Amino acid sequence: MKLFLVVLGGRCRGCHTEQHDVRWVVGDSIEETTPQLIQQWIGLRRGLHLDSYRTVERVDNHRVEVIPGATAADQAATDLRLWFVNLGAYEPNSMAERHHFGLVVARSTAAAKATAKRRWLKGLDQIHKDDLHGVMQEPELDDLLPLDGNGQWHLRLTPLNEGVDPPESPDWYGYRLL
Repeated sequence: MKLFLVVLGGRCRGCHTEQHDVRWVVGDSIEETTPQLIQQWIGLRRGLHLDSYRTVERVDNHRVEVIPGATAADQAATDLRLWFVNLGAYEPNSMAERHHFGLVVARSTAAAKATAKRRWLKGLDQIHKDDLHGVMQEPELDDLLPLDGNGQWHLRLTPLNEGVDPPESPDWYGYRLL
């Protein structure tokens, strides 16, 4: 099983612009996750599409593995967690808020936020956290983003000593209707 970070695009009733959401799903292939992505979309079904995705295998010099099942011992094995962070910021020459999102490994929400702010949106004004969620399938962290796999899998983070992480580039990008 693999963990995918996915950007969905589509329409919501009453909106004037296309809406986007970022989801994380588990499956053997991105195609296998289509039912999960459709179920999780908040907007209109018509026009729902993938904008991009990437397989999450390594973050912050840690290997990320999806392990079926979840026991208390598995959950307590490490105090490190995988976090999704979405930062916002402003530029004087743009009406739109700029965003950058990604994954970080940290011990707490405060540490995850600090790491993201140190790395992303440098040189912009009023950098702030718009969203921060745990990706570790823990109900107390994922109450805002319930996932079908809750309790059915967990993530194992294994420290690596292999230097620089690969870029956060998508494995695929474009427009693919779901």
